[in-house]
Amino acid sequence: MNSSRRDFLKGAIAAGGIVATSRLPLHARGNFEQLSVAYAHINAGAEKPFSVLHISDTHLTFANPDEPESVQNYRRIRTDLFGCRQFEALKDSIRWAKINTDYLIHTGDLIDFVSDGNLIAAREAFGPDAGNVFGSIGNHEYWKPADPEQPRAELFAACSKAYPYNLHFGSQVINGVNFVSIDDADDDVTQDQVEAFAKEVKKGLPIILLMHVPFPTPRIVASTRKYWAWNKKFRNEPPKPITFGKRGQDFIKYLKSEPLLKGILAGHLHITVEERFSPTAVQYLIAGNFAFTGREVLIT
Repeated sequence: MNSSRRDFLKGAIAAGGIVATSRLPLHARGNFEQLSVAYAHINAGAEKPFSVLHISDTHLTFANPDEPESVQNYRRIRTDLFGCRQFEALKDSIRWAKINTDYLIHTGDLIDFVSDGNLIAAREAFGPDAGNVFGSIGNHEYWKPADPEQPRAELFAACSKAYPYNLHFGSQVINGVNFVSIDDADDDVTQDQVEAFAKEVKKGLPIILLMHVPFPTPRIVASTRKYWAWNKKFRNEPPKPITFGKRGQDFIKYLKSEPLLKGILAGHLHITVEERFSPTAVQYLIAGNFAFTGREVLIT
């Protein structure tokens, strides 16, 4: 990220001010006025300041011409549902991130369903020209309209070949900050993920957790109910309540007492909201990237 922009954001946040678009350095404006970018600051104890663009829920809806008619019908319905410009929103976000930030993070539902067309689009979008990309998997990466009964392991394997990061559990250290991603698409975590996270904690580095399904804190639950009751366009039906299983509940309880956890980035609910999760961490949700939304997070 350009140092003048980083210094501007750091100074504005330190002063408690609102970052006005009109005051941003000129190179950050003009080409991407359709993007709606929120801002946040995580004081993680980084070796030097850097920033990431956090996006989620792009919901790409591509299908090759030779794919079954059931997939084509589903593609038409879902493309209309999400506004027909999802790939444009993703490409704009990637370009914006390369100009204005150091890293791009996508927290799941990059595709709306598993299809040959969507996997090709994912590989194209996150190819060598995308820059530094990291993230997590969402529940829609486990849905295939052509074969609803296809084993989840096969869908996971197909997406793993198209995405440039580990989808089950991953770790990426940037400037002394450990970004840890987990697959919680089933509203839960696995025992091996819990054990892998414990190993990351032993490194002694500040941690920012990336996942698709957020932990259900009171404000996030209330904001979700309000959004899905009011909004009639971008939904088929409200999402089911988030209820992590016993292992997930134990993991949440542990995280609330882990001082190395400095922030959580998630999506899934198509709303932009934040809420303190623990004494040391705030949980940040970002609305659907299909609607040209993202959040720039300055990490110091």
